Amino acid sequence: MKLSRVEALQGAIRRLKMGSPDHLFLEKELFNTEAGIRGEQRLRKKFIEFYFPEGYEIIWNNCLSLNQWPVQIDGLLLTEKVAIIIESKNISGELYFDNDTREFYRVDATGLKTVMDNPSIQVEKHIRFMKAWFAAHSIQLPVDGLLVFTSKQAELKTLPQNIRTCRHHHMIELLFKIIKEYKPPTNLRSSLEYTKNLIESNQTPFVQKPILVQYSIKTELLARGIFCEHCDTPTVVKHLRSWRCLQCGLVDNHSPVRAILEYISLFGGPISNQNIRDFTGIKDRHAVKRLLTLNDFEKTGQKRHSKYSLK
Repeated sequence: MKLSRVEALQGAIRRLKMGSPDHLFLEKELFNTEAGIRGEQRLRKKFIEFYFPEGYEIIWNNCLSLNQWPVQIDGLLLTEKVAIIIESKNISGELYFDNDTREFYRVDATGLKTVMDNPSIQVEKHIRFMKAWFAAHSIQLPVDGLLVFTSKQAELKTLPQNIRTCRHHHMIELLFKIIKEYKPPTNLRSSLEYTKNLIESNQTPFVQKPILVQYSIKTELLARGIFCEHCDTPTVVKHLRSWRCLQCGLVDNHSPVRAILEYISLFGGPISNQNIRDFTGIKDRHAVKRLLTLNDFEKTGQKRHSKYSLK
């Protein structure tokens, strides 16, 4: 029921003034988010070619934590010799790693140079995390890592010295090369299935900050109302027993619920009946209460002190 990151960004973008700095910035964030998703899908599709008769387990989209240290790892390949962290980056252009300064930058087709966070350092941190996580759970398995660039327009001009790096079409061969470098442990106490089950049972859902908090967007810049999915205008109102767009006439009874979910993605929760009325323009508090009750939001408190959260 919770909005995806893409849906949350789309909801925020259409409530901001076209061409405003915040609108343009979130459009860029949306583009990068969608590009990252496409890159991860390309990575998983390529992994179909991985055939390893000695047995392995692959776990995608890992959200683990160690004490107060949370991480998100795109892929974790488990073999009896080594665990390999696979991190994907969908960045196009000429890519450079400066091994003296440890800076990472891109030069695009126009010649514009952009300095970015060094993804090889992220892989290093994830390797360090998994080593500590395995130690905390008495799993004796070496950890290595591979940084994979998934964009078809990526050109690796230099490589980092500390982390193995490739484009996605080289990934399978490089994974085999890494595995070959490790010897089978003589005292392997945990099976691959046990390790996989332990990792999956310890997943901790990543809590994304509300859009307005993460990007420091002022509340007053947002348009209010219930948006129509057809004509993209905030002109949906209650009409008899349905919800109808005054602009194009579309009947969409899910539109007010979608607006409530947008509010949560923008501001966070828990929410009150008054919050939703102010945001959507619905004047009838009983109509909002029915929406929250019928759509299975979790309620705490009574009467005017009631608050609602996503289950």
